[in-house]
Amino acid sequence: MKRIRKISAAVLLAVAVITAGGNVKADGLSVDTSKTTTVTRSADAEYVYCVGSVSKMYSTTAIMQLADEGKIDIEKPVTEYIPDFRMADERYKDITVHMLMNHTSGLMGSSWKNSFLYDDNEVLMADSEHNVHDMLLENLSTQRLKADPGKFAAYCNDGFVLMEIIVENVSGMSFTDYIRENISGNLGLENTGTAVDMLGNESLVPAVMADNTRLEQCYCMVTGTGGVYATASDNAKFGTVFFTSNDALLSEDAKEAMAARWSDSEFVDENGLGWDYAGMERYESNDVRVVGKGGDTGMDHAWLFCAPDEHISVSVLTSGGSSTYNALVSEAILDTMLAGRDINIQEEKKGCTTLMEIPEEYNRYAGWYIVNVMGEGDCLYHITFPGNGYMHIEKTTHRRTTCTDYLLNTDGDFAELAYEVEGDDFDTSLAPGYSRLSFEENEDGTFLRLSATLVYPGLGSYDISKYIGQMIEENNVSDEVINVYRELEEKALLLTGDKYTSGNYEDYGGSRIYVTDTLRGYVFLYAHGLDTILKMEDADHLVSFKNIPSSSSRDLMNITIERDATGISGISCTNSLSFITDDSIPTFDASVKTVEIGDDAAWYNIADSIANCPVTVNRPENSAIYIYNKYGEVIYTSHDLDARSQIPMPKGGKVLFLGQSGDCFDIVM
Repeated sequence: MKRIRKISAAVLLAVAVITAGGNVKADGLSVDTSKTTTVTRSADAEYVYCVGSVSKMYSTTAIMQLADEGKIDIEKPVTEYIPDFRMADERYKDITVHMLMNHTSGLMGSSWKNSFLYDDNEVLMADSEHNVHDMLLENLSTQRLKADPGKFAAYCNDGFVLMEIIVENVSGMSFTDYIRENISGNLGLENTGTAVDMLGNESLVPAVMADNTRLEQCYCMVTGTGGVYATASDNAKFGTVFFTSNDALLSEDAKEAMAARWSDSEFVDENGLGWDYAGMERYESNDVRVVGKGGDTGMDHAWLFCAPDEHISVSVLTSGGSSTYNALVSEAILDTMLAGRDINIQEEKKGCTTLMEIPEEYNRYAGWYIVNVMGEGDCLYHITFPGNGYMHIEKTTHRRTTCTDYLLNTDGDFAELAYEVEGDDFDTSLAPGYSRLSFEENEDGTFLRLSATLVYPGLGSYDISKYIGQMIEENNVSDEVINVYRELEEKALLLTGDKYTSGNYEDYGGSRIYVTDTLRGYVFLYAHGLDTILKMEDADHLVSFKNIPSSSSRDLMNITIERDATGISGISCTNSLSFITDDSIPTFDASVKTVEIGDDAAWYNIADSIANCPVTVNRPENSAIYIYNKYGEVIYTSHDLDARSQIPMPKGGKVLFLGQSGDCFDIVM
């Protein structure tokens, strides 16, 4: 699900390769990056990992199996198979099953409520009041679309949960049972499942944090989009399903449809049906067809490569790191396997000739842009062309502004300079690697495009060509509206509404809104370590407005500020998360002897009078405690397997008590 929430101390690596001969090579390695934590596994016993968004390939396979059987027509509307599917945007009726699989549905993106739970899978049960399917349909019923269905591809997790529901409605089976009986069962995958049948499995890879904390297992609840679990060997064997002439699960027509890119345009997403990459340029230029899919959930990260015609499947799973690193490892393995067959992948040499003058016509591209590169968060670019000699970009986040300069080249795009321009006689050396920006105007606006080679020292590099930004204008809202958000800058936003077992609480202990000082009428929402730029609609509504035709427009959300007679009573997001402000919560001091849980999370500000004085808490069985420092970072969690009842009280921090309604925590100071 492309969502990194923790940093591992010891990176656990599992690799499996299956070739046409059917031999599996699996390895479980511990790459110890700390001095005190080492987690090992015997050579003949593999860990089970959450494969994250590689799960989307299992969902897509299920849909295409049912299509092969004539039970689903992928060109029919989703409403044909989910009668309860509704949205507050009539265009939803035009979303087809096909659009869910290639991310072109126009859905806003992801619903996160209760998406990760510690040692709990209750929301996956059909009779649960928190059932993840019901919650998704309810959440979508209030949403608009970000684009016409089919207009462009932008990575969308919610679409694959809808696919999970379709599989259940059409097959009459739970999604877990369908996977077991029609995919893993048919392939003999004995260590593949979901949080339904993997809960408590002793083979699950352990979770070890950067400070050597060993955590309980946090399970992914959005199964169809990110909640399949497997060993590297099982996952690699699943990859063989897509080999040419392998009819174990899918017809050749189904596999060809899945491996076809949704669009041949250069700067759009390269996905097919389920696959992130349907035909990769570095391989296609060498006459080798390759498809790939990655995923990130919690601490687990995955990559699956398949060369269908060469009959090679590579799976790299890790605890710690990222799917990007796994992809580079997978690529190195695949290249080695191909070289053994006398197929040597050649890299294209890239260069350019720069110019010292920029034509006047480029001045129409000067202005403000919202930019998102590789899911690293939004930022503002202010683009100018000083003296028409070079392009100057000021890049602004909520924290800082940095500058980068570029020279126009004979290809019509801009090459990044190694140094910022100072004076007329500046250094024209280009930055290391390859990075080019260009512009495109069409009926939908003015867009910024990136072509680059991203280098990861010691691991390798890969190429990217993507729409990353769009030109925006000043939003001329009143001073009164801006001042409302200025006041909100002083308040931390605290997550509420999730279950007591939710792992989301560790990511949202101090989100904040910051008014942009450089461009009127916008804010940065800083949450989960990333900035999201939202537009002020009025004093109570912030809206997403991006229509960058790529995954730079993934996971959009609108925000509504709810008020009562005392002020802000809550903040709700269309991604299903809810927040309160920290000025509305009580103080935790020596007078607090018990904490009783009501209908929601019990947040407290830590009083200076008890700062740095540890407190002992006796908590009920079904409960959790988090302690946050003044920066909103978790410094204590009861999900630590070695958690003590005595907890720290950092100055300026917060304490969160979670449990079931009526539960009581006893406090000893």
